[in-house]
Amino acid sequence: MNHGEDPPQARRSNPVYTFNHISMFDPNITILLACLVVFAAYFLKGFSGFGPAIVMVPFFTILYEPNTAITIATLFDFIAGLFLIWTVRKEIKWSFVFSVFIALALGAVLGAYLLGEIPTLLLKRCIGTVIIIFSMMIMLQGKNGSRSITPFISLLRFPIGLVSGFLGGLLGISGPPLVIYVKMHYDKVFFRTQLIAIFLLGTGWRSLLYYWNNIPMKLSLQEVGICFTILCIGLWTGNRIQVRVNEVNFNRIVAILILLPAVNLLLAR
Repeated sequence: MNHGEDPPQARRSNPVYTFNHISMFDPNITILLACLVVFAAYFLKGFSGFGPAIVMVPFFTILYEPNTAITIATLFDFIAGLFLIWTVRKEIKWSFVFSVFIALALGAVLGAYLLGEIPTLLLKRCIGTVIIIFSMMIMLQGKNGSRSITPFISLLRFPIGLVSGFLGGLLGISGPPLVIYVKMHYDKVFFRTQLIAIFLLGTGWRSLLYYWNNIPMKLSLQEVGICFTILCIGLWTGNRIQVRVNEVNFNRIVAILILLPAVNLLLAR
């Protein structure tokens, strides 16, 4: 750890990454496990349009330092989004995407500003409970079809985006509120395509923030290259399989995915 005088901006980031992590595995086992994790994470991304960080960050913090786990997951998610965006470009409603992204970005600024000022343990458990309730509702949800969206439901994307961004800045988890909102009110195709675009913009923004704050990514070029190859395979496989899954089963898989961070929040200490 560097004991020299850091600039103010760097000092603010340091509390999140205050220890060095040494993997318990040898390098060959580490890269093998990393490949398995990356495949699972980006299979889910290709299938659902979201979710790789839910899988990748917890497991990568075992294999690598926490800052590396977060930065590489964000960078890979951005790259995966670039690939997927081309496949859904004709279905994206950019007015919806940009309005949500702006709300996300503003909420993230507020959440980051209040980081350390709000007791987060009770907040995490309350949010986890709410997410579990809504994920069960999604699991029981049938096919949405061409449900009409009222002006009120459409306007809800702004406060939902703010809340999601705020939670991302404060707790490091922004996806579930937005995922719940879109899945509860829109069909499978709209859900998947819009989230691909929204999370592409979000991960690109966070990657820039990590770069500006000098948060390192301690991974060799060889490891990055191998993991990137596996990412492409997982992404392609998930993208191919999702077209064969009906909306009811898709809803159940989405519900299970958002249950994972909810349980993590409830177990937080």
